[in-house]
Amino acid sequence: MHYTLTFLETQYAELTAHFFGAAPTKERAAYLLCGISNTDAEQRLLVRRVIPVPDSELLEQSGRHLSIPSQSFLSAMKQANRERAAFVFVHSHPEGIPDHSDQDDREEPGLFRTAYNRISTPDAVHASLVMSSPTLPRGRVWHDGGATRPIDLVRVLGRRSQFYFRDGFDPGFDASFFDRAVRAFGPDLLPLLQRLTVGVVGAGGTGSAVTELLVRLGVGRLIVADGQKLDRSNVSRVFGSTTRDIGTAKVKLMARNAEQIGLGTVIEPIEKDITYASVMKRFRDCDVVFSCTDDQWGRSILTQFAIEYLVPVIDLGVKIDSADGRIRAIPGRITMLMPGLPCLYCRRQITPEGVSAETLEQLRPLEAQERRSEGYIPELPGAEPAVVAFTAATAALAVGEFLHRLTGFKGEDYSLAENLIRFDESVIRKPGATPAQGCFCTNPSLIGRGDRRRFLDQTWRPE
Repeated sequence: MHYTLTFLETQYAELTAHFFGAAPTKERAAYLLCGISNTDAEQRLLVRRVIPVPDSELLEQSGRHLSIPSQSFLSAMKQANRERAAFVFVHSHPEGIPDHSDQDDREEPGLFRTAYNRISTPDAVHASLVMSSPTLPRGRVWHDGGATRPIDLVRVLGRRSQFYFRDGFDPGFDASFFDRAVRAFGPDLLPLLQRLTVGVVGAGGTGSAVTELLVRLGVGRLIVADGQKLDRSNVSRVFGSTTRDIGTAKVKLMARNAEQIGLGTVIEPIEKDITYASVMKRFRDCDVVFSCTDDQWGRSILTQFAIEYLVPVIDLGVKIDSADGRIRAIPGRITMLMPGLPCLYCRRQITPEGVSAETLEQLRPLEAQERRSEGYIPELPGAEPAVVAFTAATAALAVGEFLHRLTGFKGEDYSLAENLIRFDESVIRKPGATPAQGCFCTNPSLIGRGDRRRFLDQTWRPE
């Protein structure tokens, strides 16, 4: 089991400003209230709120010591219990001690005994974090009973994605197959990509191209989900397929292709759609997800997932508008989904009516047919035109945005919210938008909420 901690960039900036802003020579403290994501491989603490402890509330404070009154941490624990959150105690070591001190080892057992007595959040572990600098967070989880385990990774997600691994990177990593990429980005990107788990939802024209690019970039692990099998019309767009593969599950082709390429990427193929809860839950292990699905139901799930689990989702698609063989427009789109950005509902890329119609069509098709004939739900689109040149180009641009998040190669001021590509005009636009008032994506109680009794509060296909 791995233990990790995920911040939004704004939360991490608030915390580091408190610790290392004014008078950074003194120890300071803060509390984090966190949602929880539990899988077989990882327990993630998802930061929902940062609660700085003002210097004026401390009993003692120096460069090597601080003392906090009990009412301070008891108040934070009360909030954690009320919000069904995990509790994390954070403090700074301004004199550069990178890990927990002997004094921390003596005092924290009592603090976390109190945490487990006061907080009844199901399946929660509580933790402590030490920061000797903004780029050196070191943490440990405390189990009920006093055992500890290290926090293996701290993620910071926003305009840029930072990954602070406790054990660093493998110095023996063989980058010879990626020599040209190393020449472009330097030696640090490839070891990072090797440590990441990336999700791809959909293995059609855009999804197979994204998968191919990620494999050739050196991403260590991919989770690819698609419930469809290859048909004759897919062969011209699906990377890794041949005419002999008709009838084979698309995700099996992705796994086979990665193995034949031989660069070490491991693909977990899932032969079902994310509209099954068991499938969507697998993506909780991802560091980022590419949404390459055509349906509104799936996109609605990923929209909510990005907010509740703090996993950035890059949603992409292409639509060809043609009549009688004549192209009228070829728009492509790349949209970043994460807290603070307008969601797909805000941008009218999906609608509640469209999601409801698709859900009803899949779960109760006879009722959907009847309601459609009565005009209560809209007609659903049939097979849409698609051309590999445009699906592959959109995939390449989306993977480029992913690389920017890791490297910042487009400059510090660049930030993707949405790119609209007009292939018929050779134009890329970045439309301005703000979250719509009252949209669920603006609800702060959902950010980093993590696991709850009804997963994502969604309707799912019966397993």
